[in-house]
Amino acid sequence: ADNMLYKSGSYEINDRAAETLSKIAKIIKDYRDYDVLIEGNTDNVPVNSSAASMKNIRNNWDLSCLRASSVVQALQTQYGVDPKRLTAGGRGEYNPLTNNNSDVAKQRNRRTQIIITPKLDQFMDLIDKAPEEK
Repeated sequence: ADNMLYKSGSYEINDRAAETLSKIAKIIKDYRDYDVLIEGNTDNVPVNSSAASMKNIRNNWDLSCLRASSVVQALQTQYGVDPKRLTAGGRGEYNPLTNNNSDVAKQRNRRTQIIITPKLDQFMDLIDKAPEEK
């Protein structure tokens, strides 16, 4: 959830995020043969670009990408995760979990997902080893 990681209305990671990111980094480091996609998502409320902390952010695409990038950079610089394994991406408001018709629904849609995936060559090896359907 965005309120667990970021300062309100910002892409800066808050002080409370350290414990969560520390645990996530440990998992990522334990699964060193996997790549990690950090994916930012927003609700459909337009960004208030007149706010001082948001003046260089044009829209929810920018915000979602910057939030994902902040997590990637923290994992790299503060927790020692190899940056070659990390990808930051933003989905803006276009990948909602639910509608945006209430404050609770909007809160669910404002999130950062951490997706751990096998490397493509390993995935292809798994496909080659999959049993054929009869």
